[in-house]
Amino acid sequence: MINFVLHRFGQTLIVLFGVTVIIFFVLRVMPGDPVGLIFGEGDDMDLGESRRLYEEQLGLDQPLYVQYAKFLGEISRGEFGTSFVRGGEPVIEMVGRALPLTIELSVFALLIALAISVPIAILSALKQNTIWDRGGTAFALIGVSLPSFWQGIMLIMFFAVWAPIFPVSGVMDAHLRIDRITGAPITDAVLTGNWEAAWSVLRHMVLPAITLGTGISGQFVRVLRSSLLEVKHQDFIDALRARGISEPTVVRHMLHNALPTTAVIIGLRIGALLSGTIVIETVFAYPGMGFLLIQGINARDFPVVQGVVVLLTAMVIAANLLADILHGMLDPRVKLSGGTGSGA
Repeated sequence: MINFVLHRFGQTLIVLFGVTVIIFFVLRVMPGDPVGLIFGEGDDMDLGESRRLYEEQLGLDQPLYVQYAKFLGEISRGEFGTSFVRGGEPVIEMVGRALPLTIELSVFALLIALAISVPIAILSALKQNTIWDRGGTAFALIGVSLPSFWQGIMLIMFFAVWAPIFPVSGVMDAHLRIDRITGAPITDAVLTGNWEAAWSVLRHMVLPAITLGTGISGQFVRVLRSSLLEVKHQDFIDALRARGISEPTVVRHMLHNALPTTAVIIGLRIGALLSGTIVIETVFAYPGMGFLLIQGINARDFPVVQGVVVLLTAMVIAANLLADILHGMLDPRVKLSGGTGSGA
């Protein structure tokens, strides 16, 4: 196990290094730069001097390899520089406000996905080749096929415009305040006993979480149904039924044996959740990491974009590592080693 974790940690460093190279140079190659957005493209001499001074202040006048070395040095210190367009605010502070929002939204969406997919997958597996199974398969195909941004817009239209049940933007009502403890609004509201704010945050989170959750629930249904069908026809399930074991207990045994594969898929779909927040947070103006990333791209705020991308990449890799470890814990047949990853 230790060798496996160390091996994956080494792979993580290599991947993160590659991500830093790609994101750093792609941002510099893209048309436009923060100085050009601020000063425009005029030829006035005074304006040109101001541009030069501002580029020097931001460090953009230095050679690319010097800027990149500075970027790596900041990452090694747990920093990501300061924002170009927000008055020199440290990127780590901006991320510190946005990251808990994205994590809480992703957890809520994951719970919604599991609450939807597990019953449908169980029913489809137990009622194989019936109308229930076909309905579950149709739901999975629809969930996989629907674009998340379109689904978000439809939810806004139905539940915020035609039937104004849920709010469509922000984290909570403007007149409410939550004492910051963890930075996650629902968690902080519960810890401080601010139930009005907790209810407001929950209402604001419903539509984006449903959009994210239903998008991945279709994939969970397909994977869990296939795993349950494989387990369903094994001899020990027939033996349990022959011994008169109740059906709920049999289903529980089936779930236990189907979980390893599903756990790996859930870990892999964490990346889809995090990437999905980029679109969904923009659609719902939810100020998490995705919303911060889009703002940084639009403003050519290089440190913000670099910091968000590197952190999201690290989170996806960590989720995949945890999924592999969990797979090994749930399935004794899987041996984790430095050379084989999660293979048997």
